[in-house]
Amino acid sequence: MGPIVMAGDPGFWDVAWNWPLPLAVAVLAVPMAGIIWFICQLRYKQQIATLKDRVELADEKLGDAKEKIVKAEEAKSALHTTVKELNAQIEKLKKRKAQLPRELQSIVDRLATASATASNQVSKLSEAQEAVKTKG
Repeated sequence: MGPIVMAGDPGFWDVAWNWPLPLAVAVLAVPMAGIIWFICQLRYKQQIATLKDRVELADEKLGDAKEKIVKAEEAKSALHTTVKELNAQIEKLKKRKAQLPRELQSIVDRLATASATASNQVSKLSEAQEAVKTKG
């Protein structure tokens, strides 16, 4: 049986010996696949960590931007209130300006009356002085 086996039915080891490259590839492929998988996992985890850092940074920037927006809106509302107050003061001043000619006329009239009264008193005083001089 020995020579028949050798001639007609090669055994597993004989086939493996005749095909060393596929066996070597098969033997090395499994650990290489594991190593490649491990390296890919490391890179994947690094990329995830980097992306998480970027997301955190973007969240911080977004929070800062939202705070700035809130402050700007508060400043805007304060300015709006100030503008309303200033407009109200402008309207009051316009009304006051419209009343000034009447008030000025009233002051002029009072000054004219006071001047006339003073003039009257001066002439009475002059008459009194002359009366005192003539008597004396």
